[in-house]
This record gives sequence, structure tokens and C-alpha cells, in this order.
Amino acid sequence: MGFLLLPIVFTFAFLTVAIYFFVSRDTDEYRRRIDERMKQLVQERGGASQSEMQILKEELLSTVPAFHRTLIRFEVFTKLQNILSQADLKITVYRFVIYSMIGGFLVGLITFFFSRSLVAMLIVTIVVMISPLFYVLHLRSRRFYKFVEQLPDSLELMVRSLQAGHSFSSALQMVATEMPDPIAREFGKTYEEQNLGLNIKSALENLVERVPIMDLKLCVTAVLIQREIGGNLSEVLRNISHTIRERFRIQGEIRVKSAQARLSGYIVSALPFFLFFWINMFNPDYMKSLYDHPNGIYILSTGVIMQLIGWLIIKKIVNIQI
Repeated sequence: MGFLLLPIVFTFAFLTVAIYFFVSRDTDEYRRRIDERMKQLVQERGGASQSEMQILKEELLSTVPAFHRTLIRFEVFTKLQNILSQADLKITVYRFVIYSMIGGFLVGLITFFFSRSLVAMLIVTIVVMISPLFYVLHLRSRRFYKFVEQLPDSLELMVRSLQAGHSFSSALQMVATEMPDPIAREFGKTYEEQNLGLNIKSALENLVERVPIMDLKLCVTAVLIQREIGGNLSEVLRNISHTIRERFRIQGEIRVKSAQARLSGYIVSALPFFLFFWINMFNPDYMKSLYDHPNGIYILSTGVIMQLIGWLIIKKIVNIQI
């Protein structure tokens, strides 16, 4: 009976996704046209009002207006949209949640059809649902790390631009055109915002909001203080660039010295899974009770959870921040 339900489940999931794409396709095009028209009007007038800047800055949680109005009431979905934007993923919160839920339910049902265990189905469903979030967090961390790597060179470029007599806005534009992504895109957004009429303080605060990195906050704070009380901005930016480079050098030395501890953590975390599959391959009857008996599922689930907790603890210990 379970195998007969499997095609029905897949068909229902496919129709759900197809209907959603059909409904949201036109809305995506309308949103793109609105953004282009707003930017064109702002450029023709030479500036933008606060309400117009808010429209340009607004992130849609769903391309379907009714879903957007519902999701925006909950702070967790707004935070999730910020995470997706920081990871540079062109997907709305609604689509991300729907895809994660559909994937989790489908894999969970397949697991139940083969294992006949509700506990196994529940565990697999939860794991599959939250796995995309961890992947997005990984993409965001990797993008932030690349941003920090590019920051010293960008600051040096800005220093040379300021010493050559260019304005701070021109220095931002130079970083946006000369440097690679992701720092070029973020600085380009900042330059575009202040070029459309937003004051430089708000534009820099928006930059820190999009990329909440301590090094960038330090740079923005230095720029804002310099604009209030004066001073040699190029010298301040050069010192910050030197500090960031030194921090990277020290962090590299620490990673080398902690490599043995990190490798030990990976081996200790992977060893139980390796032994489990090895024994199951050569002596399946020895592990059969873990599948057939209900308590065996609980034992396996508890073991996996404890292994993951132990791996996270080891990773936290060896991850020394500078």
C-alpha cells in the first residue's frame, strides 16, 4: 500500500511546485519592472525621497503579495531573508521554506516506506528540512570571509584614490569597478545609494547591515568620526588595512598550530560512522537488531545526535578568534 502512495505523493508535490511557479512568474516580472522604473525616475530627478529609497531597498519575502504580507509579520522570516541576501542567493523566503519542507516530507515518506519506522521518518524529515539552512549559513560565512580577505586591498585602493585628490564617493566607485565580487557589489550598492540621494552616513550603515563584519564596522566608524571631527582619513584607512593584514597573518599561524587538533576532531567524529558501515557491510546480522527493534532506532538516533554535538564542541574549541 505504501508503494502505491509514493507516486501520488510525488505527483502532489510536483503539482504544488508547478502551481506556485505559475502564480509567482508574473509577479517576479512585475517586481523587476517596478525596480527598473523607480531607478530611472530617481536618476532623472537627481535624487530620491526616503519613501522611494525604502521601496528600492525593500526585500520581498514572497513574490505573491498575500504571502509577503503574512510572512513580514514574523521577525524570524525577516531575519531569514537577510541571511539569504547575505549569502547572495536570489531566492525568496517563501520559496526557500517551501522547497525545504517539500524535500523533507518526500525524503521522510520514502524513509518510512522502506523502514516502517515513524521515528526514523521524523528524524530524516527534520534533518533534510534544516540542512538547506546550514548550507546557506556556510555560503554566507564563506562570502563574508572572502569579503574580509578583499577588504585590505580595497582600503589601500581607497587610500590611493583619496591621496590623488578624489572624493570619498569616487573612492567607493573605484572599489566597485576595480575589485572583484563580493566587495565590489557591496561597495557598488553603497555608491549607488548615496548617488541616488541617500546621505553617506545612512549608506554606510546600510553597508554594515548587509555585511555585519567587525572589520567593516571599524572602517565605517572611522569614516563617520572623521567626517564629524576631521582628520587624515587616508592615514586612518591605511592603519586599519595594516591591522587587518596582521590579524590574517596571526590567524594563519594559529590555524597551522591547531591543525593537529582539528584533524583529531574530524577523525574522532568520523570513526563511529566508518565502523558502523564497515561492520554492516561484512556482518549485516550483527547490526540487524538496530534496524528491526524499536529501541535500536532510538540508540542510533541518540548516537548520531551525540556525535554531532561532540563535533560542534570540538570545532568551537579549535576555532580561535583574533
